[in-house]
Amino acid sequence: MRDNRGKIFFTYLFLIFLTILVLYPFYYALITSVKSLDEYYLNRLNLPMSIYLGNYVRVLLSSNMLIYIINSIVNVTLGMFFYIIISSAAGLAFGKFRFKGQLILFTFILFFQIFPQMVIAGGLYQLFSKMRLINTRAGILLAWLAYFCPFGTYIMTTFFSTIPKNIIESARIDGTNVIQLLFKVMMPIAKPMIGTIGIIGTLSMWNELPFTMLILQKEKLRTITIGIALLQGEHGLAVPVLTAAVIVSAVIPTIFYIKFQNYIAMDVTAGAIKG
Repeated sequence: MRDNRGKIFFTYLFLIFLTILVLYPFYYALITSVKSLDEYYLNRLNLPMSIYLGNYVRVLLSSNMLIYIINSIVNVTLGMFFYIIISSAAGLAFGKFRFKGQLILFTFILFFQIFPQMVIAGGLYQLFSKMRLINTRAGILLAWLAYFCPFGTYIMTTFFSTIPKNIIESARIDGTNVIQLLFKVMMPIAKPMIGTIGIIGTLSMWNELPFTMLILQKEKLRTITIGIALLQGEHGLAVPVLTAAVIVSAVIPTIFYIKFQNYIAMDVTAGAIKG
């Protein structure tokens, strides 16, 4: 009994340590973002003596950050719309249908995930240059979908393969075609997995940098990630202003995560088949 208590104690102690390790950078960025420049140099680690919001005002009213935020919201929203549909459709095809070359094609999709972005960035830039997709929203969306959809396809394939065949057979008997089967039957059942890949995909696209820097070179097309990366180099901004920009860029993904985390659940097919 004592051994179990000891294991539980050290387990919780280790988890608390990991929590502090993960949250401390956010804590440091938050307290730094509400300090004036003078206070930052005098008091870097402790809580601020007074709340200073001038850093946020400077971020939002200068350096085109509002334009970058809007670009990110539009790009990620469009990207996630197509990402979820493509991943769900491909997952249904690989998970429940049988066709020639299925294993080879699925293996190729999984194999594509092993390449880092920087390895394929050069070839992608040359290809998009020939297709005149540089400095276009279509270009960055195609790059994101090509790179992130394999992961979504793998997750949705694994999920759909566990769904009982009775559900699909019942839907087919009722006269549903493949499109109706996907949107009206399978995707509603797959809400937990869609929520999961939606959160991961949103964070990945929102924070993506290599493809975005190569494809979106015009200032009016930049995203918040590029804006933050270039703030210090172009404008020489102080650390409190940079941390304010980081906090601003983290607000929308955090809201999205909080909203959709309830979709992540287990045993989602329980009760799908009535007795």
